[in-house]
Amino acid sequence: MTPIPAAVAKMIATPAPVLIIDTCNFLDLFRRDSPRQQPRVPPAEIEAAAEIIQLVTARPDSVHLVVPELVPGEYADHAHRIEREFEGWFRFHDENQDWLANATPWIGLTLPAPSPVQPFAIQASCRRLADDLLAKTIVLERDQVCLDRAVSRLIAKRRPSHKKEMKDSMNLEQSLELSRQLQEAEFTFARVFVSSNTNDFAEGPTSAVVHPDIETEFVASGLEYFTSLRAALRSLRAKAQLP
Repeated sequence: MTPIPAAVAKMIATPAPVLIIDTCNFLDLFRRDSPRQQPRVPPAEIEAAAEIIQLVTARPDSVHLVVPELVPGEYADHAHRIEREFEGWFRFHDENQDWLANATPWIGLTLPAPSPVQPFAIQASCRRLADDLLAKTIVLERDQVCLDRAVSRLIAKRRPSHKKEMKDSMNLEQSLELSRQLQEAEFTFARVFVSSNTNDFAEGPTSAVVHPDIETEFVASGLEYFTSLRAALRSLRAKAQLP
């Protein structure tokens, strides 16, 4: 793990945009959306994750990938279950194909032969993509000031601890502090926080706009909010900060 001041020093020495990623965005790469019975993210999000890995592999100093200290542990706690559920979606896909192949001849239709996807273990490949992306990140070390601020949020039930949860506030405080210290050092590249946890960070469950309760803190520290990797990449490219 890297203390926040050390991360700041590294970023000042090699100026580049800073991309802070929440746990949910790693897990979303191989997550099934149960109510809709489909993958949580569109293919463009898989593409964005692959592009980021390719970019930092070819040009390690082109972007700083960062995660707060709790992210690797949270990821490890949930990854196996989520991968197994995603495998179930591919099984569901193949079962649907079998049903269609067996039923449609009796209504006068001839469909192409089923093409099973389960043998390709796509869920495992998507999991590896998330693993590889996480492996490229700087993991921030616990910071006592950030922890104290997170506790204050919890006590006051301030977002994202409005539901008495602590972890999101710890992640947010580290992200804000990193961005704040970079801003004080007159760091000119963008700092973005990516979290698909819209229930806690966004204006509403389907919104991509940061919640008004925490907007002032984002603005004051120069930190931008996005719900997806693809949206963050789009913004950084529009600023000509990424190829």
